[in-house]
Amino acid sequence: MPQVEKKFRIEDLDFFYGSFQALKKISMEIAEREITALIGPSGCGKSTFLRCLNRMNDTIPDVRVEGKIFLDDQDIYADVQDVAILRRRVGMVFQKPNPFPQSIFDNVAFGPRVLDLEPALNLAERVESSLRRAALWDDVKDQLRDSALGLSLGQQQRLCIARVLAVEPEVILMDEPCSALDPIATMRIEELMRGLATEFTIVIVTHNMQQAARVSDKTGLFWLGELVEFGDTKKIFTRPANKQTEDYVTGRLG
Repeated sequence: MPQVEKKFRIEDLDFFYGSFQALKKISMEIAEREITALIGPSGCGKSTFLRCLNRMNDTIPDVRVEGKIFLDDQDIYADVQDVAILRRRVGMVFQKPNPFPQSIFDNVAFGPRVLDLEPALNLAERVESSLRRAALWDDVKDQLRDSALGLSLGQQQRLCIARVLAVEPEVILMDEPCSALDPIATMRIEELMRGLATEFTIVIVTHNMQQAARVSDKTGLFWLGELVEFGDTKKIFTRPANKQTEDYVTGRLG
């Protein structure tokens, strides 16, 4: 079996909101071109950890990070790290779809324009490619100049994924991307994730145990800021090493 490359390496990560410690000595490796699911009850540190991976927590006052996070062996919290470049490499899709109040085309074109990635001649090609990869092109190809706010919630979430894809990331972080969606829209996002994992590293926070079991390659259980167990998803859900993990995934705890 070929060896899987590691995209992230996290070593003894502690995270503080003021005096409150939200993450305690988190150590794990996230494989390249796999889907890693983070599960656990509300308030256990999953989303805080996710935001550490592209330094979104930097925007919050009075926070502190200790420990190391390496992206391709580069310390993302080093003083020389350009955070704008980091966030281009590590894109994020949020819990609630957040399209800009602009046209569908302008939503996807926003990042390439800001980053000056394309001459105008090629911008339309990049927008089309991103919408195709997000499985949205066929839905919107005849309404690219219409407002993105007129799309259904599921379409809006796929548009937000296309917006991330347009700047050519290496990693896509997803914070409960299906929590606001109906079962059919959820299924389409899950199918999309599996397809994107052939090109991108994906880390997803989810409260849906079935979703984690369906889509992910690796799963980590967070509890009160600690990483209780991390490993192959099949093993986590069928033969967990930790009794707390077994109780949580079977619904006896949490």
